Amino acid sequence: MIKRALKFAIWPSVGAMVGNVLWRIVNPELFNETWPPIVLQAIISLVVIYTGAFFVVLLIEWVKSKFKNNE
Repeated sequence: MIKRALKFAIWPSVGAMVGNVLWRIVNPELFNETWPPIVLQAIISLVVIYTGAFFVVLLIEWVKSKFKNNE
């Protein structure tokens, strides 16, 4: 269950990170010098989004296993 969650969370987090970076590139007027450099922001967003996606997928797998065991 954990291995599946670790594998599945990769691509949604990469996609969200790319979207985050593209948003910053397209709208530079929204970001001033107090924001981290774009590479650091990409790394931070990838780690945060991957962690969130991992826990969501893990929760979904846990709920599926509970319903499967009850049947």
